[in-house]
Amino acid sequence: MGKQYLFLIVTIIAVSSCNHKAEFREVTENNRYVISIPDYLKACKELSKDAASQYQNTDIGIYSLVIMEKKKTMQDYDMNYDLDAYFNTVAKQGFVDAIKNGKISVPGRQEINKNKALIADVTGQVGKTEVFYKLAIIETPYTFYQVLIWTTIENKEKYEPDMIKMIESFKEMPLPPSELPEKKAQNNNFKITLKY
Repeated sequence: MGKQYLFLIVTIIAVSSCNHKAEFREVTENNRYVISIPDYLKACKELSKDAASQYQNTDIGIYSLVIMEKKKTMQDYDMNYDLDAYFNTVAKQGFVDAIKNGKISVPGRQEINKNKALIADVTGQVGKTEVFYKLAIIETPYTFYQVLIWTTIENKEKYEPDMIKMIESFKEMPLPPSELPEKKAQNNNFKITLKY
């Protein structure tokens, strides 16, 4: 009877640890976008100087950040990207290279709040720690957004649903038309001859 009782207690503990439930709050960032953040993440500033927003929980080892690049600014630098080209550039920018044995999955195509997105998993090692990243590139008419969330490989199963929820909650706010990139003039090399 004692062994059955012990087995029941162990089973209850195992099941309850799998049933991780987080409360989410909607946060508006830089008057540009809205994202839902789980209650265990707190705003921080030390992850990246380029981030538009960043959150972390060092106790459980989970981190997230959003980097944005306005298309109008990119156009000023003669950078002309579509979603696939932008994703490939980000994936090769050294963040995967900085992870020992870094592997990136084939990105899945998705629509997030009416915007095109590519989402991939990245695994590897940072120092002696096995890590798991969710990388999402979201393209709006105005901006390319990089949403990056990561934790240890041991936390993957527990926190991946929260990572997905964060990414799928991402929504750009209404922005003025003046922020849209300029349409390039088409150069149609033809002449019109008028005959009277």
